[in-house]
Amino acid sequence: MIEQIEKILISKATKRQQTFSGSLIPNALPILGVKTPEIRLLAKQIIKGDFRLFLNKCEPKTFEMQLLKGYVIAEAKMDINEKLNYLDQFIPTITDWAVNDGLSSALKCCKKYSKEMFNYLLKYKNSKKEFEVRFVSVMLMSYYLNDDYIDIVFSILDDLYLNDYYAKMGVAWCIATAMAKYPDKTKKYFENNNLDSWTINKSISKCRDSLVVSKSDKNYILRFKK
Repeated sequence: MIEQIEKILISKATKRQQTFSGSLIPNALPILGVKTPEIRLLAKQIIKGDFRLFLNKCEPKTFEMQLLKGYVIAEAKMDINEKLNYLDQFIPTITDWAVNDGLSSALKCCKKYSKEMFNYLLKYKNSKKEFEVRFVSVMLMSYYLNDDYIDIVFSILDDLYLNDYYAKMGVAWCIATAMAKYPDKTKKYFENNNLDSWTINKSISKCRDSLVVSKSDKNYILRFKK
């Protein structure tokens, strides 16, 4: 089964896509050069069959196979505890932002299992691994910037271990998205937080790049630049 899937991926790969993806995704597993929509389509086909056999046998050696496995874990219908067990095995293997963010975007089960997934994220709150930290921030940004969680989101961001580029970028992205949705609360967070200078400045930059954040709010947060 795995060999057949690998052959399918190779057949869809192009040198042009390999070069393009390679220029954008450092630290990934070897890249074949398959477009993301093709990988998502293949994931849907696997889910229709014995996806557990795939998940249990798959030990990714390429970026595409790793992303494919992430999509299958995220999108296959299974008990939430089973899904979390697969995530336990998968998340520590992530070495690049594209697999991290692809997995996060596909975990739509957060809408049904909001509390369970939030509690699961807390497992990684004290992690010192770059992409476990990014996983937390991107998941918070994607599913928990709402009335029920916004205050605790800021509290978690304040406690994350930010010593690596993609971890810091994930937090900055989350803050900029929060500014668009909860400008008053986010401005208060800018006034009092534990973030390092780089992450604060990147957050301000991302807010100012936003087409949604108001001009007055963009100007206001400049005072917190370090």
